[in-house]
Amino acid sequence: MSQELRTMCVHALRWWKPCRIWKGRFCALSVLALLGVPVPAQYRVAGYYPMWNKSFLPPGGINYSAVTHIFHAFDWPNADGSIASGESGVDTALINTTHRASRKIVLSLGGAGATQAANFATVAADSNLRKTFAANVVSWITSRHYDGVDLDWEGPANAADKANEVSLVKQLRAALQAADSSLLLTMAVGASPWSGQWRDYSTLEQYVDWFNAMEYDFHGSWSSLAGHNAPLYAGTDPLTDPDYYSIDLSYQYLVGTRGISKSKILLGMPFYGKSFGTSVLYTSYTGEQDLAYRDILSSVGSGVWVYTWDAGSSAPLYVSDRPARIITLDDSLSIALKCQYAKTNGLAGVMIWEITQDVVGSSQPLMDVVCSQMFGTSSIDLAPLPAAPVSYALERNFPNPFNPSTTIRFTIPISAHVTIRVFDILGREVATLLDAEKGAGSWSVLFDATSRRIASGVYYYRMDAGGFVATGKMILTR
Repeated sequence: MSQELRTMCVHALRWWKPCRIWKGRFCALSVLALLGVPVPAQYRVAGYYPMWNKSFLPPGGINYSAVTHIFHAFDWPNADGSIASGESGVDTALINTTHRASRKIVLSLGGAGATQAANFATVAADSNLRKTFAANVVSWITSRHYDGVDLDWEGPANAADKANEVSLVKQLRAALQAADSSLLLTMAVGASPWSGQWRDYSTLEQYVDWFNAMEYDFHGSWSSLAGHNAPLYAGTDPLTDPDYYSIDLSYQYLVGTRGISKSKILLGMPFYGKSFGTSVLYTSYTGEQDLAYRDILSSVGSGVWVYTWDAGSSAPLYVSDRPARIITLDDSLSIALKCQYAKTNGLAGVMIWEITQDVVGSSQPLMDVVCSQMFGTSSIDLAPLPAAPVSYALERNFPNPFNPSTTIRFTIPISAHVTIRVFDILGREVATLLDAEKGAGSWSVLFDATSRRIASGVYYYRMDAGGFVATGKMILTR
């Protein structure tokens, strides 16, 4: 490529704002990636790509402008130290497409399934098996042109496993170094004292390039109470909840208690949520289900759901009374806050499980936010919302412009009946987002244009509450 073309692409970064590379829409970072120009990035963004979800997002549809590393999941160890694969053959399309975009692709070994996790302890406990496994891993990834390996052993369960894992990682690092010093070695790890009690982080840190902190599943089917999947803070989580935890607490544990260098931690973010059989947060429930972000949008698109922003936890949820259910999730706002948290606290970047889960039609709204927050100039106010606002306020929607959804936040000082409606430029009502009694506090509603037959353009939203009236302008881009 000519120097002139390179210069033009670099200048494009200054003005081209959308971060998409999907069905004909490009951003400047996408142009650079497709042309094979390395994109300077201060932060790492590692996106797990599970082979079983390729139908939702084929390799050619991956938004490479929003990631620096693709983690191909999963292969795993056999009991004899050989490698088992979840695929019948090598996914050359994924590997080649990633490399053409000047990104790294790492093979992830392990996973949460019983089959994937079954043989780690056996292999790690035997010096000959460790040596065999390390040799097989190096041969496996180099012959298939991966850029490294990620260990996802979930997880060591006793003092013997703790010591053996160190020996395994040390052996694997030596084998990788002997073959090619540029090959990466990373680890997916839990982020709590319970999941981290049998890991020797101070020693492991000497051999790994970074840790992918799995900062999600803080509540689930094992929990006695329904709760947030991955709250940034545990502000509204009652201390009586046995699963009281948050990303901020995991940061304090990993960096403060365990002493891991910030430069070796990627903050983990889920593109999925949890559905619980109750309409009240932090109560007992009947039934729990994991839902990808795309499935959450589909679920709340029908029925009566109310979007609520939990300011204390910096996390959203949907609530339905008919039937009684809540969905805890991450959306554009909470993902943006997590990206900002990672940067503000000096972490190496963010990790995503997983990048196919937010595909909605021809868009990926959560990936768009990651792109703008980690590689662009977008930022949001991280100051916590007041618990008891002293005045009415209608904030600007975020993101704006948007596609397909945007969040509108507001505060009210006393209980009031609140309506929020959306109008087109001719004053015709497009949607009623809220028409209900709300208590004093800070709230949010979601405007999702996915299933609405409305065109790109300017729209207005209006809030009426207790005699207070305010409007805002937003732009939908199809």
